[in-house]
Amino acid sequence: MNSPTPKTVGGPDNARLLIDIALQFGATLDLDRLLPQVLTRLTDLVRAERALFALFDDQGQPHRAVLHNLAWDGPGHPLPASQTVISEVLEKGEAVMVADAATDSNMSSRQSVQIHGLRFILGVPVHGRGRVVGVIYTDSKASLTSDITAELETLTALSRLVGTAVENARLFEEQLFRHRLLGKTVHDFRSPLAGMRALTEMIPLLDGVTPEISEIAAEILVGCDRMDRMMEHALELSSIDHGHRVLRPRPLDLLCDLPKQVRQLTTAARQRGVHVQLELPVDLPNVETVPDQLWIVVDNLLFNAIKHARSGTAVTVSARARHDAGPPDARRRSGTLAAALFEREGHIEPAAHSDFVEVTVRNVGTPIPDTLLPRLFMDFTPGAERTSGVKSTGLGLSIVDEVVRHLGGLVWATSTASDGTDFRFTLPTRVEGAVASDRIEPNLTPAQFSRDTAPLPSLGRYAALALSDEPTLPPADTYAPGDEER
Repeated sequence: MNSPTPKTVGGPDNARLLIDIALQFGATLDLDRLLPQVLTRLTDLVRAERALFALFDDQGQPHRAVLHNLAWDGPGHPLPASQTVISEVLEKGEAVMVADAATDSNMSSRQSVQIHGLRFILGVPVHGRGRVVGVIYTDSKASLTSDITAELETLTALSRLVGTAVENARLFEEQLFRHRLLGKTVHDFRSPLAGMRALTEMIPLLDGVTPEISEIAAEILVGCDRMDRMMEHALELSSIDHGHRVLRPRPLDLLCDLPKQVRQLTTAARQRGVHVQLELPVDLPNVETVPDQLWIVVDNLLFNAIKHARSGTAVTVSARARHDAGPPDARRRSGTLAAALFEREGHIEPAAHSDFVEVTVRNVGTPIPDTLLPRLFMDFTPGAERTSGVKSTGLGLSIVDEVVRHLGGLVWATSTASDGTDFRFTLPTRVEGAVASDRIEPNLTPAQFSRDTAPLPSLGRYAALALSDEPTLPPADTYAPGDEER
């Protein structure tokens, strides 16, 4: 048996065939429909009579096949092909060709040759995931009488296209399974959450309930609201690949809405001995954004800051106006795998001459190592857990990065032992295609805030809002280095 080693794709007709098939593979993931057409053209190419494409498991057993002029009884049954050729292709990972099995000493006594009268046999490996995952096979009762070097080269190139298409289809199926599993899991969470909410709402109505218990019940309801929004976000992400996502940016008054969002994490902050405060200038401009996506960013950054803050210190959320979207390093940073979450819609574009609002989330604790900062917004960044002792999936900051970019801004981080750790992100004040009908009234003054966000005395041009019940912080130099948690 010959094991050819093709070097180039031969002939303009073969090149056109490859281009045509490549375009078909690029246009569909339905390989069950596409592969039979490819096998038909393959038999024409090498002047054969029968063909098949089979996928094999790690033990070398076929578990899926597409056939042309052949029949197969399915997994657990042998393929209707030369087992000798297929075994050699799987073992060597190279193309195997028999020009005339009747005169080949290794093949003349084989069952496929004696019973079926096979003469010309060809098998080509399909590679994927670092091994041979499949075989393209074809045979004929006529022996090979001409040089098919060019055709064999074309077939080898075709096997690479098939391998890529199979891997793409496998990844798509896995992604679709994860989306469906996520959707079903989140949906199943809703019933117990609704039950917990209903029971909690009854607590203040019971006899003998103290104000402290009523306050705890109110905090639980806030947590229920937060969990409900998180499930909405998860369901939204699970439906992205089905084209259900419609995002419409609209004007948002951060001076009014940001304190409400930040307050929802003050209970978690108190449990870790951390004080949360908000500093916003009274003349902070509105932004045009998608609020539910913005709150994903705020929740991730604020919760991370609380987790990594030194006990007894403050986590500060502040904002200011600026004229550009962010520093050059944040602009040049490459995208992440999380980009797939938003790939069906183009990023929101800031309007011409739009200004920006920069939001900063600051905490005090062990600084992030300089070696980690450049990779901080990449998926599954290693090292973050080791610096803090807090377990993490490594996905939160990569999602933050992609969401902020999707909203027309940038995100970056700085961290030093003296100044603490700052995560900053920007949002445009005007974007293309914002919903004009949703425009809001001018910013409220601090005196018009609700009781939950009543302002403390003015700090310069800022209104400082106490978002937890902790006392005012003592000077920073009263904390010893040994208090650090990271």
